[in-house]
Amino acid sequence: MRRPRSRTAAILRKELLHIRRDTRSLIVAVLMPVALLLIYGYGVSSDIKNIRLGVADWSDTRESRELIGAFTNSGYFRVVRRSDRYQDLHRALDRREIGVALIVPTGFARDLARGRPVRVQMLVDGTDPNTATVASGYADGIIQSRSAALGREWAVRHGQPFPRGAPPIDARVRVLYNENLRSADFLVPGLIAVILAMTSALLTSGTIAGERERGTIEQLVASPLRARELVLGKIAAYSLISFVNVLLVVLVGTLLFQAPLRGSLLLLMLASAVFLMAALGQGLMLSARMPTQQTAITAALMTTMVPSVLLSGFYFPISSMPLPIQWFTAIIPAKYFMVITRGIFLKGVGLPELWPQLVMLALYSLLILSAGMRAFKKTL
Repeated sequence: MRRPRSRTAAILRKELLHIRRDTRSLIVAVLMPVALLLIYGYGVSSDIKNIRLGVADWSDTRESRELIGAFTNSGYFRVVRRSDRYQDLHRALDRREIGVALIVPTGFARDLARGRPVRVQMLVDGTDPNTATVASGYADGIIQSRSAALGREWAVRHGQPFPRGAPPIDARVRVLYNENLRSADFLVPGLIAVILAMTSALLTSGTIAGERERGTIEQLVASPLRARELVLGKIAAYSLISFVNVLLVVLVGTLLFQAPLRGSLLLLMLASAVFLMAALGQGLMLSARMPTQQTAITAALMTTMVPSVLLSGFYFPISSMPLPIQWFTAIIPAKYFMVITRGIFLKGVGLPELWPQLVMLALYSLLILSAGMRAFKKTL
């Protein structure tokens, strides 16, 4: 009769052999903590930097260029758009091409030379209250610093302080889309993307792996159905459930949390349908590739929840992430759907502004569904 220690050692050897055979589960268990550490360490940062700045320099003088240079030299802003038209900057804010617009008036240098305070206008995208508050603080500090420098120059040149006891430059900040900077207005549209990504992938992640465990996969193999028909049938069934989730989440977000829905509900439903195809297809592909239902569900959680929360712009600005992480976010569908939901909810924009994100979602859906079908064929 074996001793307890030898029996325990036998079970240990058995489990190690089982783990070695289940290589996919082993990879998920070993690599996932490393991936999470890298994402948290490099991708997640509360620092706001590389804020995209649009400039309308109607003065076009040395003084105005020095003010703009103070923004770029601060390290917090980078000029990505220059235009003489106010409407162009407003449209760029609608499309999330810039986060802040700086408008320098025509008589900027002339009024400063005459000892008159000058007002510069700033438009701030308020869809993200945290970024808007920090960006406004950065801009206010830069303008105050530049204003103090101009005040000292005036005092040296004229032997007296700047007239009227006012600072040379006065910034007028206008927050767009979320004037009160309510966090609920920012979080609710983003949560729609996160919730749909997670629940939709979870719905389909265990379907094929579950049938394999129950032994019903042989019935599918023996059926006259093609792989494409099986995949589309499974997607269609779970799409109905997911679409009910969309309606419920939108209803609760607008009624309970008072999130404003300023855009087209029809466009939101269309974009949601495209996004659901990507999320459901991702879950189905994982289900076809993973050996067990538990492994498939775990992989679905890790590949949807973590990227959707950390790398989609849900809470942390993508522009503040390292460049390699920014490139990596291009393959995360929640990133594009997040822009669509916030654009429709907060900005009231339509297809002319959101079509690039919609096209990217459609391409991703086609690719992930094709990959799911190929993975499913290999299991048959």
